[in-house]
Amino acid sequence: MNKDKNKISAETAEDKHMMAEAGISFFCKMSASATHEIKNTLAIINENAGLLEDLSLMAEKGHPLALERVKDISQRVAKQVGRADLILKKLNRLSHSVDLPREIINLENTVIFVLDLAARIIEMQGIIVEVTSPKSPIVVDTNLFYLQNLIWRAIEAACCASKYSSECLAKKHVIISFETDSNNPLIRFSMDRVKAGSLDDLFCSKEDLALMASLKIFIEKNEENNWFGFMWKKNI
Repeated sequence: MNKDKNKISAETAEDKHMMAEAGISFFCKMSASATHEIKNTLAIINENAGLLEDLSLMAEKGHPLALERVKDISQRVAKQVGRADLILKKLNRLSHSVDLPREIINLENTVIFVLDLAARIIEMQGIIVEVTSPKSPIVVDTNLFYLQNLIWRAIEAACCASKYSSECLAKKHVIISFETDSNNPLIRFSMDRVKAGSLDDLFCSKEDLALMASLKIFIEKNEENNWFGFMWKKNI
């Protein structure tokens, strides 16, 4: 009996370790993307600071100060400050998603946030992602950070499983929609075209299984109709 208890404890500890590793990887990837964007905004601000310095030097030498150029530069700097502020707010929101072990989550809002957070990565991978809103809000009681992690893993999986659209060979198309059944809410990831057999081993890694078990999520797959999804067996 004690051996069985020890085995259960060991498995639980391994699951937590797997989830922690997956969570760190997710946070680092989002942070790296965000800080890269912030670096770009700082580079633009620095460039405009250089232009202001040039204008100041010209004014010191007796040239008339071009007020329209000064105004234009200040507006460009303000735009980049606003951009950096939005990026930091998203990163701050992600950081605070670990504050509570469980909370009431709106599924659509969470999906939209993850897409917004990872917008640069998604664009670089050549994916078009659309979200179809549910007929009514869907909420679940779960761990926000791990759910965000799993949603991101699903977006990555959809990209890998998807084939290029015949209408737009440069892009892959993914549609995220929701089933509003009160007992079995579902987030569905649909693709125009799917590589043969690509859904067979989807979400079978130890990290995926640990995340889904912790969140009480089940994977649904329909290769014939080119989609997979996350289902909760009971809504709040």
